[in-house]
Amino acid sequence: MTAFRRAGRRVLFTRHGPLLPDGSDMILRRRRRDTDSVTTTNTPTLWSKGSFEHEVIAALAPKAGELVIDKNTSSAFNSTGIEWMLRNMGIETLVVAGMATDMCVETTSRDAADRGFNVIIAEDASATFFEHHHRAALSGFARVFGQVWSAGEVIAAVEQAKS
Repeated sequence: MTAFRRAGRRVLFTRHGPLLPDGSDMILRRRRRDTDSVTTTNTPTLWSKGSFEHEVIAALAPKAGELVIDKNTSSAFNSTGIEWMLRNMGIETLVVAGMATDMCVETTSRDAADRGFNVIIAEDASATFFEHHHRAALSGFARVFGQVWSAGEVIAAVEQAKS
């Protein structure tokens, strides 16, 4: 993010979870999964907007003027106006990073590619619960939808474009 900020590039954040405290805005499958988790482990899998767990971690905290988009679907494109925000800002290429590679990162990235955006997933700035799922998601995405680069490659490209 530092390289993007130094180069004057936009940095946007998405947060996933229910927008309502009772989770009623989530799809039934996700609500059932959360209910099952609470029943079996006493630990929720969904944290609503405003909760500590829903916030961006301090080390990655948005700076003033950076957009934070709350979503309640895996893809940011399915439950927000992100497509129009990106188009209004003149953004054509997205670099996507985050959790979880085989869920939110991949789904958002595929949806962006299907909408005509150029998409790069930063492979070492994304992660998921199992390494083989991470690799499979990146391989499938790179085969058809976009590119997969290391964070170092992304930073080098941003710095080169700046000069």
